[in-house]
Amino acid sequence: MLKLNTEHKTFETLLQSEFKTENILERYDFQAAMVKSWETVKNELGLPTSYLIGQEINPHKSVGNSIDLLAFNPDDSSLIVIELKRDKNKLQLLQALSYASMVSKWDKEMLISEIQRPINPDSSELIDLINNNDLNSEVHIILVSELYDPEVIITAEWLTNNYGLNITAFSVSVHKMEEQIFVHFDQRLPLKELGDVYEERGRKSKLNSSKKSENWEDVLPKLKYKFAKRALDLCLKEKDGDPSRRRFVGFRSNFDGFTWISISFREKYLSIYIKGRPENAENFLKSKFTDSIEISHWQEGYSFKIDKEKQFEELAAWLKMRN
Repeated sequence: MLKLNTEHKTFETLLQSEFKTENILERYDFQAAMVKSWETVKNELGLPTSYLIGQEINPHKSVGNSIDLLAFNPDDSSLIVIELKRDKNKLQLLQALSYASMVSKWDKEMLISEIQRPINPDSSELIDLINNNDLNSEVHIILVSELYDPEVIITAEWLTNNYGLNITAFSVSVHKMEEQIFVHFDQRLPLKELGDVYEERGRKSKLNSSKKSENWEDVLPKLKYKFAKRALDLCLKEKDGDPSRRRFVGFRSNFDGFTWISISFREKYLSIYIKGRPENAENFLKSKFTDSIEISHWQEGYSFKIDKEKQFEELAAWLKMRN
């Protein structure tokens, strides 16, 4: 990895290092940082809409081990088991598969009881999403490690391709410049070029999940921003949306160079999720708003929050929402 010095027009070398060399512990440093920075890390893992349930969660009373991180995907009401290793470990995949099989049997009451509220500021919203949709028995497994034994990746790919398991593996590398430490996540499995295949598989699993009869009238009182009703009314003029998941998927498709733009109604703000990375996209998005917006990157696009009425009016103008 190289650092670009734009002032001197040179590249500077970042020293390759390791967790052990830098005395970075698996649970007390790396895992703790992922928990405290979940809103950032989830984008690196390709999970921009997900909620963190908690860390060190016991999957079943019969076992003494615990899941490093457990998350919830509101897009299809599935659980995400995340297993971290500081170094390669042949048992990492087996552990994750065991945990996934156990939590796949959980009901809503069990899942809600495991939400660690001190690290989850949106716990009430998360509980609502869990209660209003059937849990998906398909569990997503994410492996994160500095190194992998070849048999771990080969087996994970075989299980994914032949048995439809949802397994993603990331290599994490450590780099250093002076006293600064940099961490880079690199997707090892599945190959990014196969992303559309897994997206299609995900869509099929979502169709099998039945929904409760919650409607937008039930959702609206739970939204804490003044422009919520106007935003919802404008969205509903064009699409029915999905009130049980509080979202309008694909509100715009093939729009201004982006593949799709989706809108999710969160309790304290709107979340805008965008797929696609056209040239100069970030500057283009910022140009649509008078006040600065903080744009987050995820693997295939961008996301940002709208929490002010002026921002929403500018969003509505850009997306050509009908008054």
